[in-house]
Amino acid sequence: MTDPNEPPIRIFLSYAQADDVVLDFIEPFTQSLKHMAFTDQGRTLEIFVDRETIGWGEDWREGIRQGIESAAIFMPIVTRQYFERPSCRDELLAFYSAAERLHATGLILPVVLFGHSYIDTDSPDIAAKIIAERQYKDLKETWTEGPHSAVWRRTMVSLAGQLVDAVTAAEQALSAAPADQRTSGQDAEDNPPGAAEVSEALELFQQELDQAMPDMKDTIERFSAILARSTRPVTEASPPEARRLLLEIAAELQPLGIDFQNRARKFETTVLETDQVMRSYVTFLKENDLREQLEKERQAIGPVEEVTAPLAEAETVLSTFLTQMKPLEAMSAPLRNSIRGFRDGVKAVSSAIRMMRGWGTIAD
Repeated sequence: MTDPNEPPIRIFLSYAQADDVVLDFIEPFTQSLKHMAFTDQGRTLEIFVDRETIGWGEDWREGIRQGIESAAIFMPIVTRQYFERPSCRDELLAFYSAAERLHATGLILPVVLFGHSYIDTDSPDIAAKIIAERQYKDLKETWTEGPHSAVWRRTMVSLAGQLVDAVTAAEQALSAAPADQRTSGQDAEDNPPGAAEVSEALELFQQELDQAMPDMKDTIERFSAILARSTRPVTEASPPEARRLLLEIAAELQPLGIDFQNRARKFETTVLETDQVMRSYVTFLKENDLREQLEKERQAIGPVEEVTAPLAEAETVLSTFLTQMKPLEAMSAPLRNSIRGFRDGVKAVSSAIRMMRGWGTIAD
């Protein structure tokens, strides 16, 4: 029997406000979930839904860690556009990284409304892959039927039970973790866990970074050359000639865009994996008061801006080119399709840059 005096289960909803303006989902969803959790499971829910004040505080990454340690649920409300929103991606990747370190990824309970075809365990988009691997709750039919339907009520009862089970499992896992991971005294200082993994992760990251800048530079040069020789002839050509030229441009851009997209997504995944290892190691150093090792780690990370500035500059240049292509894209569906890889690649690079900028305070 559930103790009515137990503290409420905290849930952080991550969603795109623009989606909710159209779908009008969040308000009826949160109210139904609260009612069913209390009625069926005897648990009170405390749900944070505001886009700007989600409840993690100013130091939101530290807030995420504290939330996981208290077995709080992270519930992304997913549509296809969710993956395009920088704030949504940042929250998902940061929560996943922290939960992975604490063996508590069960606290991520995705709710998928739309965009199912994009979500796959083999997806090159790390965010979509994370959602797929968490065995998300499909609420497309539930939303279609509406909050007064039997389908809605059944779904809310099921989801309420699922989140209570997830919290219970996480509480047990987090309670067991300290005993399994405990290291003390001189052994901890001489052989801190994760040092080899950090070194390996940073080496792989450096290799990817060393390749990322030449890749970006090459992409920009080739994109710029195509744009320079194509824009005026298309705008000055007759309609049939313009269509032919646009098809030629699309055919030339297509493989370049796909290649850039694949490389950018690989870089984003490497940055996420590096972030996980580094934060896990730094947490261990802090918890064991290994100040000398922590200072070495701080020095090893170095000025993050020196690393991110060239990438950010290249990302801005490529974004500018994509903006300049919009008039031509409006004229040609094949061209729009060929540009998609560049847009996805820029999104992945931007996400990686934001994660890397968080490293500047990781050892503070």
